Amino acid sequence: MKQSLDRFILAIPLLFIKQFPYVWILVIALWNWPPNASAVFLLIIVIGLLAMQWQSAAWLSNTRREHALRNGKFYVDHPDVPIKMAAQRLTILFLISGLLAFLLKGQFDLSFWQIFLLLTGFTIFYRDTMFFGAPTTYVITDEGIGIHFAPGHIDYRLFLQFKEINYIKKTMNRQELDWDIFARTRNVKEGLLLVPKNPDGFSKRIQKLFIAPKDMQKFLEQLPPGCVTNAMESY
Repeated sequence: MKQSLDRFILAIPLLFIKQFPYVWILVIALWNWPPNASAVFLLIIVIGLLAMQWQSAAWLSNTRREHALRNGKFYVDHPDVPIKMAAQRLTILFLISGLLAFLLKGQFDLSFWQIFLLLTGFTIFYRDTMFFGAPTTYVITDEGIGIHFAPGHIDYRLFLQFKEINYIKKTMNRQELDWDIFARTRNVKEGLLLVPKNPDGFSKRIQKLFIAPKDMQKFLEQLPPGCVTNAMESY
């Protein structure tokens, strides 16, 4: 039953689930209507948020089922929300929204607080990765490295077997190079570069791949001996 539920939620595109921010407009617009009107649309938003969390949990469950057979290794690394970046960007959003709400109050029969909450709520829901970084989860099993990365309205669910990886090295993040960055924030200072054995890359879309685990040292300790090149050096 659980496997069927996992497949069900994973089959729903994230693009579809993340349409719920538009419902926030109705929540605010119907503020002065009978409470049940806004409550119904608010419930839709809660369902959307829970569905996103369910997808993440289902991916972990499915990855464990497929790649950690017989209760093998299953190490999970989940980078934290960048608190300083979030605080700075939210502060700017609140100031801009407050100014616009002051200038537009009374328009469309909306009060200052309705306009303020409409602007801030919709922006936070719709552009959540701009404030909190892209939800990212790394997994290590005996077979390889799993990555769930959601930089916007699409997500990537990868599992790279160790036999596909030529080597892994610790390096500084240089965004101008020809590698893809699957990390909570693109401006992370250092991480791990996964280099494929296939000269054409891991896939048609992904060549070399840069990741940034929360606990770099512990992540490295979970990797097979000989998989990491110059693990403790920076470049």
